[in-house]
Amino acid sequence: MISAKHFILLLKRQWFENRKAWLIGALALAGILAFLFLLTWRWRTSFNGDTTKGIFLLMLFTGGILFMSTILKDLGNKQKGIWLLILPASALTKLVVALFYGIVAYLVVYFGIFYVVKALMLLAFGAEATQWASLDLMKNSFYQFVFVYIIFQSIVLLGSVYFNKSQFFKTILITMALFFAAFNGNELLLKLITGEVDINANVPLDSFQFAYDGDNIYVQSTTMMTYISCILLWFVVPVTLWLITWLRIKEKEL
Repeated sequence: MISAKHFILLLKRQWFENRKAWLIGALALAGILAFLFLLTWRWRTSFNGDTTKGIFLLMLFTGGILFMSTILKDLGNKQKGIWLLILPASALTKLVVALFYGIVAYLVVYFGIFYVVKALMLLAFGAEATQWASLDLMKNSFYQFVFVYIIFQSIVLLGSVYFNKSQFFKTILITMALFFAAFNGNELLLKLITGEVDINANVPLDSFQFAYDGDNIYVQSTTMMTYISCILLWFVVPVTLWLITWLRIKEKEL
């Protein structure tokens, strides 16, 4: 069970022990965002598409993954992790604190930093930059990045607890291998089911594209399948990752 008292105390402990590093990281994040805005503004006519969304997603995932990988990384070392293991708080409380900082707190802080930096850059560039630096999070279902963000953060957290050495690099490599296997395995399965040998793009449980008489034919999954895949990816997968992480923390406590 989660003790509200232990949860608050652990939140405070994490903050007081890491606040200097986190503040430096926030400043570094703001500096990188400003540099990327300046870079894309300088060569704005050379970029195609919405560069603002690209910058937003790049730093959200890069910074978020790096941040999440540090929260419980000490559990990979018996000597460094002993302080966390002996804290009078349940494994579930420790997990929830990590999820709060790595998912909720980082997302809120990142939004604040991003929009402040963007506002300052717009002020510096002038009215001409207003349309160039626009960002509509609700347009074309862009808000779905939140679910992808949660999944990636959950994977990184599991890796930081599960592996004892080189947690971050092992997690990234295994994640890349799993994605490679998923997309290529899905392509082979689609070829067997449909009989089409020229499938040139696919998204597991969502859609695929194949070439026919020189044209690309796009096939979207049914509405029911889309709902099922959304439930699996957005809810079942994160909860499963959290459950495995919780069990791993309990195992280390024993």
